Amino acid sequence: MHKELINNLKCFKGAYLSFPTLERSKVKQEFLQQLSSDLNISVYYWNLATKELVNKEGYKQKLTTLQNLFEGLQNDFDKGIFCLENIGALLHDEIKTKRETLTTFLLDTLDNFKLSSNKYLILLDIEELELPTHLNSLLPSVIYPLPTVNQIRDILEECFKRNNLSLLLSDRVINSISGLSAAEIEVGCQLALSSPDFCDGLYQYKIKRLRGLGLEFLPSPDVSDFGGLDRLKLGIEQVALDYSYKAREYNLPFPKGWLLAGPPGTGKTFAAKVVARRLGFPLISVGVDLVKSKGAAYLKRILQRIEAAAPAVCYFDEFDKFFDPEAALTGSGSTKEVLGVLLTWLQEKQSKVFAIATLNRLDALPPELTRAGRFDKIYYVGFPQAIERKQIFQLHAGRFDERYKINDGPLTERQWKLLLAESQYCTGAEIRSIVEMAAKNRFYNNSPINLELNDLIAMRRSITPLYVRDTERVLAMENRARFVAESASSPDNSVFAPENWDLWGDEEN
Repeated sequence: MHKELINNLKCFKGAYLSFPTLERSKVKQEFLQQLSSDLNISVYYWNLATKELVNKEGYKQKLTTLQNLFEGLQNDFDKGIFCLENIGALLHDEIKTKRETLTTFLLDTLDNFKLSSNKYLILLDIEELELPTHLNSLLPSVIYPLPTVNQIRDILEECFKRNNLSLLLSDRVINSISGLSAAEIEVGCQLALSSPDFCDGLYQYKIKRLRGLGLEFLPSPDVSDFGGLDRLKLGIEQVALDYSYKAREYNLPFPKGWLLAGPPGTGKTFAAKVVARRLGFPLISVGVDLVKSKGAAYLKRILQRIEAAAPAVCYFDEFDKFFDPEAALTGSGSTKEVLGVLLTWLQEKQSKVFAIATLNRLDALPPELTRAGRFDKIYYVGFPQAIERKQIFQLHAGRFDERYKINDGPLTERQWKLLLAESQYCTGAEIRSIVEMAAKNRFYNNSPINLELNDLIAMRRSITPLYVRDTERVLAMENRARFVAESASSPDNSVFAPENWDLWGDEEN
């Protein structure tokens, strides 16, 4: 990273350096001092709190206004690396004139520094804000790196030595804290010392820290099997093979991820959790609304965290919310920048991070995201077919009535056909609700929870399925995905499949 920052300083005379809050001391005392040594130039600091320009050698000058600060930088120094802390926050000030004034100061200062070979400007940021678009090309962003595996090992060894511990530094211990910054790891180590299990203490701290950053971290999703979706299940097994040692022997690339499209309630989110469970990876869910509010720079940092925490499943729910339709048409705004980050990451990703994005409408995505090389597969997860509805009914009914776990359960073939006809176009989530309502109804009536056909049909008729409530929109989702995605389910050839008739009333083959 030092090399990247030095190159940016020499090319642009400035850079925008962002880092976690806990890394502030380390950045100032170690990282920037190393930069000073590499360039053989003194480093000066200024922030809004002290309003003093200082350096390590004892220089101190009071500069109380931004005008005085930037005029001083331009006129009073022949050389130096000038680090201004949290100035970036002022570039987002609600008052337009203040933003424009600061922007002018920055542009004038950069122009002035280009006349000197040894003057550089660095904006330091701990709030992880994104620079305005018009400054991105003038002050390239540099993200403070997370520690490597060897560096994590060194931090842990130092912690053990300092506290007279003799724990084995296994991969489990290192993985339990990967994805955090060096300072965060040090804090996590101190907190974990009071935990009965040091490794578990580290893991719990990591979960809390990532949640504080807007990432939902599920170490091992607690999910069971799901009914239907046989092609998707086969895909899960193939992904597991792609991550196997045998695949590494043949130099096969790591898989990139899947897009799962379909109506709400059809099992997309549940499928993502099953993938994580099958692979043995933690599931890291990215908050789309938070990314939209903080911008592309924040997304870069989040993806950096997830890469460092590999292996993991990176999950984007409601993926289409990333992309504002109007902005997508004009190719402007934060939508374009977020798209650029996602495209680059998906294209170049070489780590054990499997991305799963779920959404309702594929046509809401920019076409660049659905072309080859981004996601490995695009599945359409639609309404379950008859045999799949039967599997889902049995899966959930078996939680309350043991009879449904044996063969076809207590219902005859004719009764199953009646129930499946009644539940046509019900989603998996709606079937689950029907079963749970039927079980509760028997419980409330102080009856044994023996779920019969009448119980299930009565509860089915008490709800209005999504398909009935919003038929036109649901059909549009299916039609728009037809030529882009593959179905997550094979055709239903079971005895429960409804007969197909042509327009003349004859049964089709």
